[in-house]
Amino acid sequence: MPKLKNLLLLVLGTIFVGVILAYISAGWHELPLDDDARAKAPGAFLNSSQGKIHYQWYGKDGAPVIVMVHGFANPSFVYRQNADALAAAGFRVLTFDHLGRGWSDRPKTKYDDQFYERELLDVLDGLALKQPLGLVGLSMGGLTTSNFAARHPDRVKALFLFVPAGFDLAADPQSLSRKMMKAPIVGDWIWRVLAKRIMLGNSQYDESKAQPHDRLQGDVTEQMNYQGYWQALSSSYRHTQMHDRGDVFQKLQATDIPVTALFGSADITVLPSSLGKLNKIIPRAETVMIEGGGHGLNYQMSSQSNGHLIAFFRSHLESE
Repeated sequence: MPKLKNLLLLVLGTIFVGVILAYISAGWHELPLDDDARAKAPGAFLNSSQGKIHYQWYGKDGAPVIVMVHGFANPSFVYRQNADALAAAGFRVLTFDHLGRGWSDRPKTKYDDQFYERELLDVLDGLALKQPLGLVGLSMGGLTTSNFAARHPDRVKALFLFVPAGFDLAADPQSLSRKMMKAPIVGDWIWRVLAKRIMLGNSQYDESKAQPHDRLQGDVTEQMNYQGYWQALSSSYRHTQMHDRGDVFQKLQATDIPVTALFGSADITVLPSSLGKLNKIIPRAETVMIEGGGHGLNYQMSSQSNGHLIAFFRSHLESE
């Protein structure tokens, strides 16, 4: 019996050491995101209350302004096809990397609703964008921009949403795997050691059959080379509830901000059933189901998506 007990302790100890070593080795290659690293970034940086934020402008000065807020994991180049099209249509477009993503700083903090609200306020105030403007949100960015518009209706003239989170997600929030990914310590280990493999295994990142213009216009893995990316995703996943957020959209309904939302019939992240729930809460919203569209429909089907995007903002911004 003592021998069996000792063997069990040895096995458990070996597993424990392996888990610790896997966690440590997963971050060995990561580099600090310092000024030397940021020198490779296009665009510019602004100092915010929470860190340096990377941003880019598209289009001519003096044109109606549209600010585009990306989602959970991909940085702002996810909008490249859309920003180019809006600029060509006569708008002034701003994109920026969320803190924790792309070339922006990765503060160690709680990435929750208040964090993203403060971030967007810092961007607008830091760039002296005081007048009401057009706002675009993608996926998680659709939820955070809806929350921002509801809380600051004086800053937003029109809101366009690509596959917004906040309603029905394919991932069951009550599943054991999701609870583990949100849990302290265990969740941190999963995000650091396993998340890259899980994320890049998503069919959205298989671009082998896509035409060049329908692909991400940047390397989504480059941001993963710098310290703090996985911690930011882990904190966002833990502290920003992205399902069943009718409370946010009910507050948005109380404003008079025009809203249009595009959903994809083949989206395996934000379920198509979300369209009906948005319509029920915000009856004035124009909603469109893109047949065959996935979670990346803004760039994978940019020709179709951009038509809706440009028409919406021509209706609501060009009267300025």
